[in-house]
Amino acid sequence: MQSHIPDAQPIVVVCSADEIYAMPLTVTIYSVLSNLASKATKILLFIMDGGIKKATKRKIESSLRSNQLEIQWIQIDRNQYKNLPELRYLTVAAYYRLLVTEVLPKEFEKVIYLDSDMVVLGPLEELWQVELGDKPVLAIRNGYPHLFSLVPGLSNYKELGLNPDSLYFNSGLLVINLQKWREDRIGAKALEFIEQNRATIHDPDQDALNAVLEGQWGELDPRWNQMPQIYEFSDWKESPFDDPETYQSVLDDPLIVHYAISKPWHLACNHPAIPLFEHYLDQTAWAGVRDTRLNLFIRKVKREIRSWRNSRNENYASSSLPKTASESTVKV
Repeated sequence: MQSHIPDAQPIVVVCSADEIYAMPLTVTIYSVLSNLASKATKILLFIMDGGIKKATKRKIESSLRSNQLEIQWIQIDRNQYKNLPELRYLTVAAYYRLLVTEVLPKEFEKVIYLDSDMVVLGPLEELWQVELGDKPVLAIRNGYPHLFSLVPGLSNYKELGLNPDSLYFNSGLLVINLQKWREDRIGAKALEFIEQNRATIHDPDQDALNAVLEGQWGELDPRWNQMPQIYEFSDWKESPFDDPETYQSVLDDPLIVHYAISKPWHLACNHPAIPLFEHYLDQTAWAGVRDTRLNLFIRKVKREIRSWRNSRNENYASSSLPKTASESTVKV
């Protein structure tokens, strides 16, 4: 796409997307580039490609053309994920982050993972400079639920030997210690957890990472992942935050807005920051594109097809798995 990034250490970013998430992925990265603190900053972006069309790739590249960005495409074999559950709001591409260490060059020590439904408002240089220490990952506690005892997908926490008071993080924004991730086989263990707990998990990749990394992850400034639930709390006491100042800063001054539930490119979305998303959207090759009722109907049909496939795959998995959920272990 562009000439190779100079020898200066780039910020390494990874995203995953299929054709469905190609447009919002572009918005996410466009917002990253728009809010960098320095014109000298370089971004090395790896896109884990789960089936993006060639024409769509050209739109992505034309939208993100910048001497501050280099894009590396990583082709993903979707067949290795074909038996994993897909949900109404989650496609197979969400699982790609679990094996990030298997596709990135071993020369990199850390990477920032961004979900493809975000608008980044803060300078990514600041996030990149946060020290990992010996933590395998840095993240932000989930908007709600934020304790294991409240998470629907970890309702079997007692059988799994998990602490009900452990903090539960959102997996949409991760700063990953790649060496630690490799050494501890975190991605592989998360996939094993999903296979062994299909009957209980609700947010498969996120539930699995939380179970595998219980008590081992480090917390970032929560402004780096503003979850949509914050608009539903009447005050800070209902929120996952420990004090009113933190709550107010996340509400009023987010560094990343994460459209984690309702998507701003869908007609049915009522997120208050839809205009923010559309501001960046209209600076890409998708300028002026808005959702239609026909698209709404098509998505409904596709969701029903995915639901049927999940049901079929779960029936197959339940008849072939050697272990029950209660027999699985998740400690690293």
